[in-house]
Amino acid sequence: MLGKLTSAFSALKPSSALPSSHHATPRVESYAQLAKQLETASVPVSASDCSTCDDPCPPPSGEGATGAGTVAEVYDGKSYEEYIHDKYGDLDEYPAGLDVDWESDLAGSAKGGKGRVVVISTGKSDWERDHTDEKDSLAHHLAKVVESAPAPCATPSKTADSSDTLPYVSASAFPPPSAPLSSPIQPPPSLYSSSLISQSDDPSDQTVLVFPDWKVVHEVENSREGAQGLYAAALSGELGRAGKEGAEENGIGRRRSWVLPYRAIVLLCSHKRRDKRCHIAAPLLRSALHTCLEQHDITIDETGSSLCHLDGPPLEEVGGSDAEREAEVGKRIKAIESVDGGEGGEVGIFDINHLGGHRYAGVMLILFPSGAYISYGRVTPQEIPRVVEDTILQGKIIPGLLRNAVGVSRPEGKGFLSW
Repeated sequence: MLGKLTSAFSALKPSSALPSSHHATPRVESYAQLAKQLETASVPVSASDCSTCDDPCPPPSGEGATGAGTVAEVYDGKSYEEYIHDKYGDLDEYPAGLDVDWESDLAGSAKGGKGRVVVISTGKSDWERDHTDEKDSLAHHLAKVVESAPAPCATPSKTADSSDTLPYVSASAFPPPSAPLSSPIQPPPSLYSSSLISQSDDPSDQTVLVFPDWKVVHEVENSREGAQGLYAAALSGELGRAGKEGAEENGIGRRRSWVLPYRAIVLLCSHKRRDKRCHIAAPLLRSALHTCLEQHDITIDETGSSLCHLDGPPLEEVGGSDAEREAEVGKRIKAIESVDGGEGGEVGIFDINHLGGHRYAGVMLILFPSGAYISYGRVTPQEIPRVVEDTILQGKIIPGLLRNAVGVSRPEGKGFLSW
C-alpha cells in the first residue's frame, strides 16, 4: 500500500475530516502517507498501519508471496483487534467522556528533545501547576540555575536533519554513544519532576536521570548549591555523557553517576493539576504496558529500585581523554540487556509533569540508549501493543501517534535502537 500512496505531505486529508479512531480506514490511509514521508527522511517506521488496507502492495516475488500491507503479513491473518485480544487479553479503554482532540494535526504538536532531558525524583504523580513553582524542590532550584547559566560560547555546526521537510523530526545535538562532543550543546536542559523515588543514600537528597546521556546521578542535594553542583558536573553544554571527571561540589569529591540499566524509559504525563485527562490516561496506559511488556519477558521498574548498587566504578572515576571517557560510556551502554531490540531486559516507567498538548491524552515520551527521543500522543491502551512491539522491540516510529522525534533517522532501514 505504501508504494501506491503519494509522498506529498500536502495531499494528507485535514485531521478534522478524519474519523475519531486510529483504525478507521481513512485515518489509516493518512497514517500510511505520513509513513512514506518518514521513510523518505530515513526514519525507521512501522508498516502495521497497512494491516487494514483493502488494496495491498503487489507480492514481492514468488508464488504465494504476500504484500507488506496484508493482514496475513502483519497480524497472522487476524484483525488488529483479534490479534491483541488473543495475545494480550482485554486491555482497558478510556472512559467515554474523555475529551481527546482528534481534529488538530498531531505531528508537529510537540517540541523538545534537542537538548538534555532531566528527570527529577519526587515520588509523586502530581505537582503544582508549574512544577518548578514548588518551593524548596530540586526542580525549583535547578530551574533557577538553568535560567542563570551562561550560554555555551561556540556555535555548533549545522547537522543534517529532516527539518526542511519534516520539522517535527530533528537531528540530536549530541553525538552517538561512545563519541565525544564536537561542539557544545546549545539548547538548555528540559526539566521534569517524576514519580521516581530517590535512591540516594541520604533520604533528603534526590536522584536525577539525565538523557540522552543515559545516566543516573545520585546524592543531589535539594538546594540551590546542590542544583548548581549538578549543572556543573553533568548538565553543562560543554560536557559529554561521561560528565565532569572527579566532579566536586562544595569542595567535596562526588562519585555518584552510573549508566542506566534500562533498554528504554517510558515517561507518562499524569499531571492532574494541569489537566485531568492525562491523570486519567496515565494509569490505564501503565496497566497496558505491564501486560504487553511482560508478554515479551521484559521486566519493569516503576520506583527506581534497579538504580541501586549498579555495576562498575562511577563515571566520575573514569579517567583518560574525553574520547576515552566517552568510549567507556558507550561500552557500558552497549552492554545493557536487549539494548539492540528483541525480548528481555528492563524498561523504566515513570509518571512526569505536564508535557504539553494534554488535549492529545494519553501523551508519553519514550527514550532510548541510542539517544532517540520520541513524543507520542493520542495513545490509547489498545495502541500499547504497537508501542511495545514496533517501537520498544524494533525501534520503529508509529506514524499515527507521532508528535515529534529527535535522533531517530537511520540509513539503510536500520531501527533507531542502533547507533
